[in-house]
Amino acid sequence: MTPKELADWLQKEHAEVEDLSNGLREQVATLPRRHLGRWLEDLCARFESFRAHLQKHMALEEYDGYLASVLECRPTLSGRISALKHEHLEIGQLMTSIYQALQAITADDHLIMRHCCSRIRHLLDSVEEHEQAENTMVTHVFTQDIGPQD
Repeated sequence: MTPKELADWLQKEHAEVEDLSNGLREQVATLPRRHLGRWLEDLCARFESFRAHLQKHMALEEYDGYLASVLECRPTLSGRISALKHEHLEIGQLMTSIYQALQAITADDHLIMRHCCSRIRHLLDSVEEHEQAENTMVTHVFTQDIGPQD
């Protein structure tokens, strides 16, 4: 991938993750006090869409995406790339744990539901921080290599 193609791809992928994240943030911010059945179904569906997309997104980053290109350009960043890959594993584990919790919740589990919503917000914050670190690294590597585009 050329640096321009890589930047475009990363921007598109991160925008998709952001859209899914925003939908989840809105969902957990509107936790109703009663009649949780339908709301819980919607939350589970949104979370599953987010989880499936993010898993695919992280796999593409590692195998077909920017990580190999960054490493090729800057072998000295191998430690940072390893740390980002490890965060992919952690994010995957967090998503699996939340997914399992959502599958076990019933509409009567108000306290557990609030706790799960808190975990989702924390996960979304972590994903946002992770993606900002990726964007910063890619921007730094490729703008230094090719210079800023006018």
